[in-house]
Amino acid sequence: MIEEAYIKELLRIQGDHLYHREGQELEFKEQFNFAGLADYFRDFAAFANNRGGYIIFGVKDSPRFPTGLSELSIRQFNKIDPEKITGYLLEIYSSDIFWEQATVRIGKKFIGVFYVYESSVKPVIAKKDEGKDQIIKNGEIYYRYGGRTQKIQYAELESIINKRIEFNNNQWFDLMSKIAHAGPQNAAILDTEKSLIEKDDARILVLDENLASKLKFVKEGQFVNKGGAPTLKLVGDVVPVSKVEVIKRVKENLIGVN
Repeated sequence: MIEEAYIKELLRIQGDHLYHREGQELEFKEQFNFAGLADYFRDFAAFANNRGGYIIFGVKDSPRFPTGLSELSIRQFNKIDPEKITGYLLEIYSSDIFWEQATVRIGKKFIGVFYVYESSVKPVIAKKDEGKDQIIKNGEIYYRYGGRTQKIQYAELESIINKRIEFNNNQWFDLMSKIAHAGPQNAAILDTEKSLIEKDDARILVLDENLASKLKFVKEGQFVNKGGAPTLKLVGDVVPVSKVEVIKRVKENLIGVN
C-alpha cells in the first residue's frame, strides 16, 4: 500500500543525500520513461518473488537525492493505464503480479511511485522474451537482492519451492482433518473451477438457512420488476429435486467460510 507519509520517510534527506538506501524492498530511478517498461517489469517480478517493494521515480544517482520527475516523465507516468499494464504482465509472467501506483508531491517536486505486492504464488516465471536486448528472458526467474534485481540463485529458489510444497501439504492436511471430523459420509467437494458442490455422483446446492428462508421463486411469464427487491441469480440449469440430494440444514461450516 502506498502511503504518502511513508514515501516521504523513504525520501528523507540527511546532509546532501538520502538517508535510506536501495535494498530488497526499495529501488530508486531518476526518471520514468515508457521505453523502460521492460526494465521496470523485471523489477516487478523480482519484488513479487521476494517480499514486495517500492520503485520510486524522481531520485538522481551519485549522490542519491530527490530531484523530482521532469514534465515529460510526469505526463508519461500519469498516462499509465493500469488495466493494460496488468494485462501485459499476465502475458509476460506465469502468475498474477499485483501492484499500484501513485504520484506524491514533496514541496514543488513530483515523485512517481510503484508498489509491488509479494506474490502468493511463487515463483513468478517469465513466459516470453521481452524488452530491448531481451532484458526479460523466457524461463527466467528474477529476485530482489540487496539493492539489485537479478536471476534467482539456488538457495532462494529452493526456499520458494520448499515453502510451496509445505503450503500444499498443509492444505491437504487441513482438508483431510475437516473430512475426518465431519465423516466421509457427510462430506462434499466444492470445485471452485466448475462452481459445483459434489458428493458421490450427485450435484448438491447447499444454502444457508437464513438465505433459504428469503428465497422467492417466480413462475415463468409472471415476473414483475420491483425496484430495490433482493435478488439471487442462479446461473445454469435447475435440476428437478428427484435428481439431486437436498441438504436442508448445514450443521457445520465444512469449507471454513463464514
